[in-house]
Amino acid sequence: MRTSGTNKRSNLRAALLIALIGVGTLIQMPNPISAETILKNGYFVGIGDGQRFDVHFSADGALFIYSDFGDFVGRWEVIGTNLCVEFDTGPRAGRNCELISQEGPMSLRVGDHLFLAKLTSALRLS
Repeated sequence: MRTSGTNKRSNLRAALLIALIGVGTLIQMPNPISAETILKNGYFVGIGDGQRFDVHFSADGALFIYSDFGDFVGRWEVIGTNLCVEFDTGPRAGRNCELISQEGPMSLRVGDHLFLAKLTSALRLS
């Protein structure tokens, strides 16, 4: 037989459970920013194949790479979960697509050999 004390505890537990469920629906993980959004019109420091280089992903799909081995201009696009880049010349001439994943709030990994960290501001001195 239930006493009024047992009912009060049950009601309190039910109210607590409802409150926690309500809070749980308000506190949700933010949606990850898409790779395309991070890349678009962004300046990055890239590290890959033992080299460091600067990269600019223009909003119109142009790609600019500045490195000790020269400067390269190409095109970029995100297709699904792949970053596709295309160059007419240079060490990576042709079209290449590789898996892209978010490593941090503003950093990306491309394939298993390239890491991109977004700069908050960029200055290029020629």
